[in-house]
Amino acid sequence: MSYYGSTDYSYNSDFNLRVRDMKKGNLDFGWLDDARDKVEVRRQDPRRGLMLQDIEVGDYAIENTPEVVRENRGLAPRGAILAEGSDQPDLGPTLNKKSDVWGYRVQSYWEEAMSRQWNVTTDVPWQDMDKYEIPEEIEFAFCQLCTLLSEVEMIATDLPSKWSHHMNSQFQEVKGFIATQCIDEARHAEVFRKRALANGVGLLRASVRGEHALKGILEADSYSEGSVFLHVLGEGFILTLFRSSEFISPTPVEQRMFQLVMQDEARHVSYGLQHLKYLMDECPEARPQINGFLDEAERHLTGLFNPDQLESMIVLGGKGTSPECIKRGVETVGAFQGKQIQEYFHRAERAGLPERRERSPLLELQQRMLTAIQAV
Repeated sequence: MSYYGSTDYSYNSDFNLRVRDMKKGNLDFGWLDDARDKVEVRRQDPRRGLMLQDIEVGDYAIENTPEVVRENRGLAPRGAILAEGSDQPDLGPTLNKKSDVWGYRVQSYWEEAMSRQWNVTTDVPWQDMDKYEIPEEIEFAFCQLCTLLSEVEMIATDLPSKWSHHMNSQFQEVKGFIATQCIDEARHAEVFRKRALANGVGLLRASVRGEHALKGILEADSYSEGSVFLHVLGEGFILTLFRSSEFISPTPVEQRMFQLVMQDEARHVSYGLQHLKYLMDECPEARPQINGFLDEAERHLTGLFNPDQLESMIVLGGKGTSPECIKRGVETVGAFQGKQIQEYFHRAERAGLPERRERSPLLELQQRMLTAIQAV
């Protein structure tokens, strides 16, 4: 054990004597000395139960929390009374500013996440797969896509878990929300793994290029950099990929699969946008740092467009491997990539970074890739 408390309560005589008194019925009710006036909590919509937004009152409200939290560095939740002069342990949180982690509407994202959980085993109609005969080249292409998406979901699980314990407990809604993201992403990895194996093909080639791109997310120097890379840039691109994949899915089973993962992914992207917007509003001096980071992150992200993934998408988009199908697939993939980039620029603009459209290398890199594909 690496941590030993400052007091061994099992041998503390004062504590043991106090416990004996309590067993005799001698309670001092000291914990009531600091009791506050009752708070007035009203359910805004009784049909939906008691929401986190409903309990944002008084000292419990995030708006009444200072930008920098200095007093509480332990586990006390926001609004709890800290004993004066107490030896509260310092857990060493490094994210103690609201602008480090907070985003508009975080409470609503938590509520949505909790109400829209789904089960890979029972909510995907696996029993219907036998109804459809999928051409071999399409099945292999889809399993290659599932392999890449499994890698993506791994990093999307690891990034939130890496930063959660660094967050001050005052920001428990953010800690709770990114915990739901870990659950979501683990479920996505499960669904893509199951689909790859369901028809007997299995997972195919892992992407060295893609994993280097994903490592950049995990190695971000700050939570905000990691969030903008993962939630806004990375998951934004993946959300568009999910929409396109639903369109080119070989059967309704895969379509349903993408519909389910999209509802989770859209929530993650929305949180990332609202965190970035909050950061730009409350800490505008961070703009040069975020822009500089995105200059490099956008180049990193092109690693996801590796040849294996592009070819599998071309086969799926063209619905075959004949010259006519490949030509149609190239056109489909080109349109899809353009949509990914334009939707990303639109999100960045909404979050307060309209300059990404002018300074981003993505359009140039996309054109180079398309030219190379069309030349083959």
